[in-house]
Amino acid sequence: MKTRQLLGLGFVLFCGAAVADELADADRFVAAKEYARALPIYAKLAASGNAVAQFHLGELYWYGEGTPADTAKADELFRKAADAGVADARQALQLTPQRAANQAKIDYYVKQYDGADVRLNKFNCVKPAIPVLSTTAEDIKKVTAGIDGWQHCYKGFVSNLTTLLPVGKAIPADLQNVMTDEEITAAVALLDKAYASAAGDAKVEADAMLAAQDAWRERTNSHVVSANAKTASDLALMRAQDEKVRAINRDKGVGFTSPGGAR
Repeated sequence: MKTRQLLGLGFVLFCGAAVADELADADRFVAAKEYARALPIYAKLAASGNAVAQFHLGELYWYGEGTPADTAKADELFRKAADAGVADARQALQLTPQRAANQAKIDYYVKQYDGADVRLNKFNCVKPAIPVLSTTAEDIKKVTAGIDGWQHCYKGFVSNLTTLLPVGKAIPADLQNVMTDEEITAAVALLDKAYASAAGDAKVEADAMLAAQDAWRERTNSHVVSANAKTASDLALMRAQDEKVRAINRDKGVGFTSPGGAR
């Protein structure tokens, strides 16, 4: 039951102490969602003319709790209770017209929702072009920035999907109030399926991105290490060659001044 009405002390006007106890028992069953146990108690008291029981029985029939939904029968019970002075029953008579006015929205969540509003492509994450490897510092910086941007966007997708949990939270409360339990169950199942599909497809894309990123980093790091090693080797070779030239020149006296100043 979506918004269980609490009638408080007012219901004593409609019934005696013994009936009040039975109503309290039925209310406890409803609170525990044991609708099938509450229904016969409400039905018995409603048949005897108890307006409060008629109202609560109408709620069970309207929402389909413990019994198949039957809005026509529910409205009949609401009307009897309203005629007897139950204010909440008069309000409940607005449920059916409100439901009719929102039928398209109900059908959307129960039958048509496909999760397009939560899928990764809705966030327009820019997929970076990841080369086989990068050979310059500028290219490494550019590719890294692209990957970081995509990851930030992906985290936004995950965060948004998380805020929609538990499944069904996205259905507006006022709409849930005019949906039967069967419809809410169906809507939650459809939402769950759509969310799972969106998350699964996004994970496939994320895994592919991660694999490409890892491969790029591995090749790029290998290239950098190799390039650095070659640079070090080339420098060492240049130093060795320079020292060799210096040694030859020393042997020939080139570049050295004699004590007398003559070369």
